Amino acid sequence: MKELIKLYTTWAKEEPSHVVRIEGAGSNREYYRIYTQQGNSVVGVVGTSVDENRAFLYLTEHFSQRQLPVPQLLAQSEDYLRYLQTDLGNRSLFGVIKGGREAGGRYNQKEKQLLINTIRELPNIQVRGARGLDWSNCYPQPEFDVDNVLFDLNYFKYCFLKPTELDFHEMKLEANFRMFAKDLTSETFESFMYRDFQARNILLDEDGNPYFIDYQGGRKGPYYYDLASFLWQASAKYSYKLRRELIHEYYNSLRNYIEVPSIRHFAQRLSLFVLFRTLQVLGAYGFRGYFERKQHFIDSIPLAMDNLRDLLSMNEEVFPYPYLMDVLRRLTELPQFAKVEQPVVERSDGYKITDRPFDSSNPLDGPATFSKYDGKGPLVVKVFSFSYRKGIPDDDSGNGGGYVFDCRSTHNPGRYEPYKNLTGLDEPVIRFLEDDGEILTFLDSVYQLADHHVQRYLQRGFTSLMFSFGCTGGQHRSVYSAQHLAEYIHQKYGVEVRIYHREQNIKQVLAGLGTRLKPITDTMPKALVPVGGEPLLQRVLMKLKDAGFERVVINVHHFAEQIVCFLRANNMFGMDIHISYERDMLLETGGGIKKASSLFDASSPFLIHNVDILSNVDLADCYERAHDCDALLLVSERKTKRYLLFNDEMNLVGWTNIETGEVKSPFENIK
Repeated sequence: MKELIKLYTTWAKEEPSHVVRIEGAGSNREYYRIYTQQGNSVVGVVGTSVDENRAFLYLTEHFSQRQLPVPQLLAQSEDYLRYLQTDLGNRSLFGVIKGGREAGGRYNQKEKQLLINTIRELPNIQVRGARGLDWSNCYPQPEFDVDNVLFDLNYFKYCFLKPTELDFHEMKLEANFRMFAKDLTSETFESFMYRDFQARNILLDEDGNPYFIDYQGGRKGPYYYDLASFLWQASAKYSYKLRRELIHEYYNSLRNYIEVPSIRHFAQRLSLFVLFRTLQVLGAYGFRGYFERKQHFIDSIPLAMDNLRDLLSMNEEVFPYPYLMDVLRRLTELPQFAKVEQPVVERSDGYKITDRPFDSSNPLDGPATFSKYDGKGPLVVKVFSFSYRKGIPDDDSGNGGGYVFDCRSTHNPGRYEPYKNLTGLDEPVIRFLEDDGEILTFLDSVYQLADHHVQRYLQRGFTSLMFSFGCTGGQHRSVYSAQHLAEYIHQKYGVEVRIYHREQNIKQVLAGLGTRLKPITDTMPKALVPVGGEPLLQRVLMKLKDAGFERVVINVHHFAEQIVCFLRANNMFGMDIHISYERDMLLETGGGIKKASSLFDASSPFLIHNVDILSNVDLADCYERAHDCDALLLVSERKTKRYLLFNDEMNLVGWTNIETGEVKSPFENIK
């Protein structure tokens, strides 16, 4: 400390006003804020490693010459153990985005913009900072290489993997480690790898512009490493959506400095470094937590394990290291690393809420409360046109009126004599409005709002939604807008839309229901189509319940949320019901069974029942008979184009279409 004050006095040619130690600095360096007699300040640093300090001093001088956002070097001691630098303040990115971390990764727009500003600036120091840099000055080594990778992988093995006592074959794992290290170092880079690029090492000025510190461990290496280090920092809890946005920002910024690979190649390479960085982090957490007994690092392990689980869910081709992947999967399955599920809340009526099919909220929020409006039936949309002079239309549904749009900012045909006695339904007015174009721009925004609202109402099974358009007389612009939105919604979603041009006393219904099943299933899943006043699903569940079935697995795809809401609204009909989501694509019978197989009791027969099959079959009797055979198939005798084929032993071997002669069978010579 005394020598640091001496260095300052020599440089400033005056004694400091006072000195304050800066808390939270690195373990082998001490930082002090030294105040001048005029009230300004500089930062003084006392280090213990000459080589590390030399690296920082060299890199700082070099980056300053490249006009990069780093602190300016003011003075240094002859023994390299002390130096002075400009004071960039206390405002770190880590501290500023604290609220987003504490909210479980729910970052607001201001915090997101700071992250974007930072990630856009990263290629600047990685690429421009590398130009003319003498890599021999880097510490502790000049370049990212195979030995560097293997050291960190073995750090993970000895400090994290072995303490878990998971059984693994050391030589097989070592072989995969070497393959991994070779792949990570297979490309040549002329870029600066920051090595410790994290929010704590980013300081922000008053305008939110980032400045870089603590880069003394940097070296020549791949730019992917820093991106992975920053975005997959476990405690940051960045969402998948935010990570994807920040990767996009980084990729586009990098293109301003160098020629970049295709986004597909970039993403594949990045994935390798994310895995490597995750194992590095676990190794560090293991050492600091298991060996040094620091609780903070032990508490951080579950977050890093969640990152690892996400990586293991990716396509196996991304990580061609089968034994390593097997070890990591078994690692995530250990009891001490079990994924913490969302809490289950049991209502007073005994119904348990365990999932949120349409509202993906933060775990800190707890489970959503049940809505009495969910799953009530098909949606009906009402669209009004009206005159503001006569007031906004009443909402007879009790839902509060929905959207009200003011059309009066657009060009008014009613100001011109040819259109005074016409409405927005008449061709001359339509031509006037569409030629002017203002109304079209106005409606583009309305359509976007309506799309989101209608989709969500359909998902939740809500029954009523209202849009109202007002203008001065309720005759031209409002009528045109209401009519066009109504037709847009009906054509896109097939729902019933009721149009009310109030001032003209015109009513119109664009029907959403027809005589065939297809229009009905435009707005609801087949399972909820009513037959005799009861949805098909309810009829099937009641038949199963009467037959003694207690556990049911339901495959859902089309309007899955409506089905879940319907089940919740009816307290699961008092049964143990599980949902198997087929969100990406309909898997048909075989695929659906395979996907849901983990939900079955493998020791007992199970019944496959289509929701659109209504019968008087004794299902309890069928279940008992199924114990005596591999599979029992029930068919009805009726006229059809396709018939099942059986061999002489009455085993099912395929089916045939009697009109076309087509035969489907896994066996040859079947007729």
